[in-house]
Amino acid sequence: MTSKISTSLIPALLKMKCPQCRKGNAFKDPNPYHLKHLGDMNALCPVCKLNFRPEPGFYFGGAVVSYPLMVGFNLLVAITFYLIVGDIFNHFLSLMLTFTIATTLVAPVMFRYSRMIFLYIVVRYKGAKE
Repeated sequence: MTSKISTSLIPALLKMKCPQCRKGNAFKDPNPYHLKHLGDMNALCPVCKLNFRPEPGFYFGGAVVSYPLMVGFNLLVAITFYLIVGDIFNHFLSLMLTFTIATTLVAPVMFRYSRMIFLYIVVRYKGAKE
């Protein structure tokens, strides 16, 4: 019997597991900062054999997820900047520099999570094949 924790939605999504069985790894390299292999996904889930490449251009739908993720992230950066500095308009160039650095650092992670969230929206959970 599988444990409930290992197949829960949020932990499986955070660990970038297959949305169908929530056990197999979706990406070949778990580190998103290995930029050479940033978008390298397994062709099939190693556990349930879900096709991670169902059709050409499938992950363009990830852009629909990526946009609100990055807007939300940059909103948090702006709020944090305001709480630290106390004024946004008089420090506009500093804010833009902060946005640039923060967005550059988080972009590989957001790229992967936008793909995974899109995949979780499209694919239903069926459980692991024993």
